[in-house]
Amino acid sequence: MSGGSDPYVYPGTNTLKNLANIRDPQELTTFEAEATLRRVLELLRRPIQGNFDTAYLKAIHKHLFQDVYPWAGRFRTTVLAKREFEGGPVIYFTEPHLLEYEAERIFSALHRATPLRGIPSHRFAREAATLLAGLNTLHPFREGNGRTQRAFVQAVAQKSGHSLYFDTVSRERMVRASILSTHGDPSMMIRLFQEITDADRVKPLRRAIAFLEANGFKWNDIYIATTTPGQTYTGRLVGRDQDAFMMRTVADQIIIGKQSDIQPEARSEDQLSFTASWPEPKTAI
Repeated sequence: MSGGSDPYVYPGTNTLKNLANIRDPQELTTFEAEATLRRVLELLRRPIQGNFDTAYLKAIHKHLFQDVYPWAGRFRTTVLAKREFEGGPVIYFTEPHLLEYEAERIFSALHRATPLRGIPSHRFAREAATLLAGLNTLHPFREGNGRTQRAFVQAVAQKSGHSLYFDTVSRERMVRASILSTHGDPSMMIRLFQEITDADRVKPLRRAIAFLEANGFKWNDIYIATTTPGQTYTGRLVGRDQDAFMMRTVADQIIIGKQSDIQPEARSEDQLSFTASWPEPKTAI
């Protein structure tokens, strides 16, 4: 949308109208990040109580963005489209007049689903991935959909006795999974959720991310994940840590695998190829 056709932005700009009346987009981004971080921490300490329905989704958005946007907690009234990456296709989200209906459909399906408490983590991962994919296609707010969706799914997980660790999901990976799910392919999103409910995968991922951050590497801008059982990988060995190793693939991804999958004599910078044997996720954190 352009500034001339979008009532949510200041005329002649692409800056969203905000409570602080900030006109510079970079300054607004910083202000929004700081304001919402405080509210995220509040939600972690005192979760909002509700029935995991449309009203609950709106309540989360209102809480997170109450200091930033005057329309916090209200569904958008304009068409929303996004080009997720340079040269990629434009994705159109649910039309404004269908938002309430589609949201009700998603939440009704959630409440009809098999009770999520007590089911194995790999089954919960599939249900959670389906929920997030549906919310992403909805994209009901003018801004802040990703943070609101994750907070909603996180709340469902906590209520169901499961844990989700979004801190190990890079922005690039979430974008790719979201694009595929919007086009009807939930496989990458399901795989993502299987990983962030599995202790054996989260632990080495966290160590890898800590290493990358310590070396000034912007890990959020690259696809980073643990290996998928049965898949073959080719690339350059970055290093080893405890029972895991890090690899930069020919597809420019960072992959964390089990040391037992590669030759013990392999050293950093060596080129290698292997097929992953990591077992399917079974253990909940």
